[in-house]
Amino acid sequence: MKRASGGLDENEIRGEVISTDRNSSTVTFTATSAGLSFDHILTSDSNNLIKAEVQPGDLNLLQKNKVFKGNLQSAFSPQNGEIYLLHNVWPDEFRERIRFNNVNRLLRRDTLSMGEDSIKSIGDQVPPFALYDQNGKIITTDYFDGSVTILNFIFTRCSEPEMCPAATMKMKKLQELVTNTKIPYVKFLSITLDPMFDSPGVLKSYARGYNLDENNFRLGTAGKTVIDDLTRQFGLLRKKEEGAPLDHTMRTLVINSRRQIVYQVPGKGWSVEDFLSRLQGQQSI
Repeated sequence: MKRASGGLDENEIRGEVISTDRNSSTVTFTATSAGLSFDHILTSDSNNLIKAEVQPGDLNLLQKNKVFKGNLQSAFSPQNGEIYLLHNVWPDEFRERIRFNNVNRLLRRDTLSMGEDSIKSIGDQVPPFALYDQNGKIITTDYFDGSVTILNFIFTRCSEPEMCPAATMKMKKLQELVTNTKIPYVKFLSITLDPMFDSPGVLKSYARGYNLDENNFRLGTAGKTVIDDLTRQFGLLRKKEEGAPLDHTMRTLVINSRRQIVYQVPGKGWSVEDFLSRLQGQQSI
C-alpha cells in the first residue's frame, strides 16, 4: 500500500467538517491532507472544499467530531456526474489522538510483560486501554469506575447466529432486565474483533440495528495492534483466512468498580439469568 508523506494510505484523507446534511446524507469538509490518489485536491482551485456522501453511522460521527480521517472514493452518478463517497471514518483531533496513542502504549507494555501463556483471570485488573466508541468518543478504563460492567467481544459482520448475533441479543436482554429491575450502576461494553472493518460509524449502525439503549452501552474499536493486545490479554483467539469469515472464540466478563475481573464465562454459552443474579448481588462484588 502506497503512503503519502503524511502517513496516509493512497485513498485516505484528513479533513475538517464545514457542514452536514442528514436529509441528503452528505458532508462538506475542507481537506487538510490526502493520500496519493487524491493529493491533486490539495492543489486545485476549490479551496480544498469537498462534498461527499456518507453512511448514516459515519454521518453521526461527523456531526460530533469535526476533525476526521477516512477513505475517499470517486464514483459516478447519472444525476450528478462525478461524486465522492466517504467511508471508514475515524476521529482525528490531534490532542485526542496523542492521548489515545499514549494510553495504548501502556497497554502494549503491559501485554509484553505478560508470560507467554498468561491471560487475565478472576481477581486481575483489566489492562489500560483506549478505544473509540460508536460516537467517536474515547473510552478508557475510567469507564469501569463507579459501576459494574459487562464486557464481551463481538464483530458486526459475524454471520454465525449462535455467536455474535446471539451474544448481542443476550446483552440487550440483560440490559433491559437491569433497567426493569432497577439495578443501579451497571454498564455494558462490547469490543470489536474486526477493527479493519468496524469503524465507529459501523458500530453506530450496529447499535441502532439492535436498538440498543446507548445510555449505558458502548461499543469499542481501535487499530489492529490494540485489539491484538486486548484479545491476547483476555485469552481470545481469532483467525482470518482469505475468503473465509473471521474465526474466533468468545468470553463474557463482569468487571467491578475497581477494574477487577470478578466473573467470566468462556465460550458462547453464558446465560442472561446467571449474569443477572450476579448483578443483583453486586453490593458484594
